[in-house]
Order: sequence, then C-alpha cells, then structure tokens
Amino acid sequence: MFLLLTQVLLWLLLTVILYQLLLKVIPRAYLTLIGGLFLFAIIVLAFFFPNDRLVSAAWNILAFPLKPVGASILLLIIALRQGLGKSRNLVSAALLILLVSSTPILANQLAQRTELGAIQAEQRRQELCQGVCPADVTPTGTAPVGAIVVLGRGTTQANLPYRTQIQLTDTGDRILYAAQLYREQVAAGTRPLVIVSAGPRADLQGNQDQTTEANDIATLLTQLGVPREQIVVEPRGVDLRSSAIEVNNILRSRQLGNSRVLLVTSGLNSRRARLTFADVGINVISRPTDFVGFQAGATPRLRLRIESFLPTVEALTVTTRIVEEFLTSLYYYLRGWLAPVII
Repeated sequence: MFLLLTQVLLWLLLTVILYQLLLKVIPRAYLTLIGGLFLFAIIVLAFFFPNDRLVSAAWNILAFPLKPVGASILLLIIALRQGLGKSRNLVSAALLILLVSSTPILANQLAQRTELGAIQAEQRRQELCQGVCPADVTPTGTAPVGAIVVLGRGTTQANLPYRTQIQLTDTGDRILYAAQLYREQVAAGTRPLVIVSAGPRADLQGNQDQTTEANDIATLLTQLGVPREQIVVEPRGVDLRSSAIEVNNILRSRQLGNSRVLLVTSGLNSRRARLTFADVGINVISRPTDFVGFQAGATPRLRLRIESFLPTVEALTVTTRIVEEFLTSLYYYLRGWLAPVII
C-alpha cells in the first residue's frame, strides 16, 4: 500500500512539474484544457506503451527540460521572453547548470556515486577466492552459471558503406567482457549459453537481419572465440524490462529457468538491470563493465590537471547519461518494476 501511494504521489508531482514548465513557456491563455488533456494523455500512454515510437518521441520531448542541456535552454528561453536585463538570475542558473554538468572532475564524482554498487560487486568478485573458496565456486573464482546475458543495445554501429566492419561504440567493451566471461566458464568446465539481447536499430531501414543489432554482436562474439552454437540471439528487447522478459522466456524454453545467469551491462545501469531481471524471476549475478568514473583511492589513480576543471562535451555526455539513468530508474519504480532495495 505504501509503495502504491508513493508511486501515485510521484506521478502527480511529475505532472505538476511538467505543467508548470509549460506555463513558463506558453502563455496561460493558450494552455487550454485541450493542451492539459494532451499532456495527460502523453503521460498515460508513456506509462502503458513506453516502447511505441510516437509515444517515446513525445515523452523524450517532454523530458528534455529535465536534462542539463534542456534545462539550460529552457531557462534561456524564459530569460529571452522576460528580457535579459530582468532575468540575470535565470541566465546565471543556465550557465551554472552547463558548467557543473560539463566539468570533468564533477562528472567523475557523479559517476563514482552512481557506479558505487557495481564497483563493490566487482571488488567482491575479485576477493572471492582470496583464502578458502566456497564449495560452489571453482578455484578460479568463477561460479558455474547456465547463461551469460549481454545487454548489447547501442554497443555497435552497423556495417554500412563505406565502413568495412562492425564498429564498437564507447559501450562496446561489454562484448569483450562477455567473451572473457565465457572463456572463464569454459576453463572452469562449463559451457553456458551466451544470450545477446539487442533489438533492431531504430535509425535504420532495410532487411531485419541487417538492422538487428544482436546479429552483429553475435558475429563479434564468434570472432572472439565464442562458438556460434552457444550464442542465442534475442532481437525483441528494446529496453531492460522487455529484454528481461524475453531472456526469461529463452531460459525457461531451454530448462534453464532456475540456473544462475551472469548479466553483462553498463556500470551506470547495473543496479536497475539486476533488479529488473530479478523482478521477472531470473537468478541474476551482475557483471558490470563500461565504467566511466574512476574509483577514489585506487591505483593507478586519476591525475588532476588543469583540463580536469575545464568544461568538455565528454563530461556533459557522462552527466547526461547519469541524469537519464536516474529518470529511467524513477520511471521503473513508478511502474512497480523496482522495489526499494539497499545495495
């Protein structure tokens, strides 16, 4: 009951915030009942049909002011409407948001806090066999599992002219990590399935086999030494929730519903991914990668330079990803897909 009440209150709060933001941009006389109903309809549709393209596009537009660049642009638009001479505070706020979100050292601090749980999980993994190993763990520190799941959306770029190969993005190292985990399992005496979850690329048209990202990832895994017969392509997952459902169906169809599963994903969304997969009944073990922060006190450590305090596009990108992860986690919580769990 408390969880349901919290979700309702959060939804009401989000609606009020979006309504007030629109009031700042659109004159009250034009923000009629029809406009309010349209906004409410978008929120309801985003709640029940988050993967519909039109609904997703509309929601992204509405959520744009909640991100660093969007918030800065909105403040500047309001300042221009009121006159820059009367809106110095708004201009200062927009500038402050951009400076804070694009400063490398501050972005690194945010990333550290967001990835803390994933970092601690990796530390526990590395320390697992320092001493006496548990009975169900091999001497290499690798627990036997039934499957390795790679959340591969956005990790590759398609092999399109004039490109001569499949290109990795800045999150592509999870493919390399999945191949490494498979080799560790083979060395421990098991041959798990490698399930690649990645749907079709929304920005491409053409043959589905060519536009489905999971096929490209499977090709790369084969080149990295994973036998093709051990790879299962899951092409329907377009977000964490749909990927978890589809992967669970694959596991149950192969009598692996009760086996442990290694989940390879980004350090930024590792916690949400783990809880989402656990929510559909998968016995998941998180194996995060794609870390963007640097752990404090570790060696080698990040060297502070003058450039660490100068705004960069890269730092702004990291901060935006962190904000997007927070907003998405909030949405998952409102949908009841995440429970309040302490890492």
